[in-house]
Amino acid sequence: MAEEQFEGENYHTAAHLYINAAINYQNAICQKFLKQIPSHKQHSDTSYFDELRNTLGSELQKYADAYKFLVGYKSQADYGTELSFNIAKQIRRRARTIKEIAEHLL
Repeated sequence: MAEEQFEGENYHTAAHLYINAAINYQNAICQKFLKQIPSHKQHSDTSYFDELRNTLGSELQKYADAYKFLVGYKSQADYGTELSFNIAKQIRRRARTIKEIAEHLL
């Protein structure tokens, strides 16, 4: 769905969907490996990432950087009026990073 929105030049909607998908992957990883899902009100809280160190291994920094970038745009995607093509493209790329790493774990 996000890819369809992106290809249809609905960049803000696409970015919103990419971010939410990445958060869903994050929730799935936390549910599987930490036996809990982080509070939805605190997406930007990544203090528990150290607990995922063994799970993510050498991908931890790449994963954490991508996730932090995405949640940095969450409020703007949820409540803002428009995200540009360039920002949406960066969001898509980082959401793909989350997806690729998560799919190997889940």
